[in-house]
Amino acid sequence: MKKFLKYIAIIFVVFAADFLSKKYLLDLLSAKYGESILNPDIICAKCNINGVIASWNDIIGGDYGLSNLFNIHFIWNKGVSFSAFNSVMPIVLSIATALIIVWLIYYLFKRAISYERLPIAMIVGGALGNLVDRIRFGAVADFIQWHIGGLWTFPAIFNVGDMFITFGVILYLINVFINRKKIKSKD
Repeated sequence: MKKFLKYIAIIFVVFAADFLSKKYLLDLLSAKYGESILNPDIICAKCNINGVIASWNDIIGGDYGLSNLFNIHFIWNKGVSFSAFNSVMPIVLSIATALIIVWLIYYLFKRAISYERLPIAMIVGGALGNLVDRIRFGAVADFIQWHIGGLWTFPAIFNVGDMFITFGVILYLINVFINRKKIKSKD
């Protein structure tokens, strides 16, 4: 069990980073736009249909060059990645997400090979953060919009949990590819 404590800690740190970043932003936006911003079904009078764009100065007290790569563009995502399944009831997505998390936790602690554990812990932590949003609000708070100057904008807005899920999946695939290659070379 001791060897799994670090993965429990990773899950907790990823979850906490996601939760606290969303809480910080939601607190700032609700102070500026009112409590209605916390309801995904209400578009407040000061907001437009595309969400709320906040300045880096409002968020962290300065730009620090971040505006060249990222915007803070707050939206409520009722679906999953790229707003897919937006019309599915939040309870269905919450149950599906919870079942996937339970399966990943089981796999992490009972069946995972050592190189699979870190990526799975990252995925679980990010998914837990998004699940908490679905349960609390019926939607996930997304606010990071990646772009390269005015030349290109990533087609989705995401959050810290989504970043860890993505990094976890990429790391998992890289680890599987590298380790399968090693196994084949031993034969």
